[in-house]
Amino acid sequence: MGNFYSVFTRPIRTFNIANRAEKIISREKPIPAPQYAAADKQRKLTDEVNPHFLEEHYKKNIQLDQRLKDVFVTSKDPQEINEPKEETKESKPLPRNRYIGENKFMYEPYESTVIPEGKCSLKQALTFLLQHKQDPVTHNSENIASEYKIDKKVVDDILKYFKLYVTVAVGTNSPQPITDPIQEIIDHNRMEIEKSKKKKKKEDMKKEEET
Repeated sequence: MGNFYSVFTRPIRTFNIANRAEKIISREKPIPAPQYAAADKQRKLTDEVNPHFLEEHYKKNIQLDQRLKDVFVTSKDPQEINEPKEETKESKPLPRNRYIGENKFMYEPYESTVIPEGKCSLKQALTFLLQHKQDPVTHNSENIASEYKIDKKVVDDILKYFKLYVTVAVGTNSPQPITDPIQEIIDHNRMEIEKSKKKKKKEDMKKEEET
């Protein structure tokens, strides 16, 4: 409908367009846009107070111009400013991240060490899911919620809707227990870290007793 109306009214809009355009272009002065009532009132008030304000405003003041030419300020810096040298690609140090994770044998993603209360990391979720699978009585939802400071309802939902991968043998309907070599490496490294922490704690206590 819009295209039909545009095509239908086009001859009316373009009637004698050349003469109309020439008439507008040949005007000596374009019609200014209408001013606001407040601006018009301010202009009339300015004309009453000083009718020649615009002429004086745009007129060059020879006395002030000469004063600006006479003023010349020089500054001296007693200290030499050493300009910083531009760093080249060879001299510019590259950013480094030496974090390799707790497990040195796996390319695990970086996880923040600061976890807000009421939340858990992916590693923590996998850990308590595996613990709950191995021993549901000891690692129940209440113990997990108190250990990781998470709401019990959230823990119940995680244990209900999230499961670890299991392997099902061909021709059977029940999952068969298998040994996970990656999990063995994780457990071994965790035990080594705990042993090193306990050893360091004992050494610190021994130093404190000696002092």
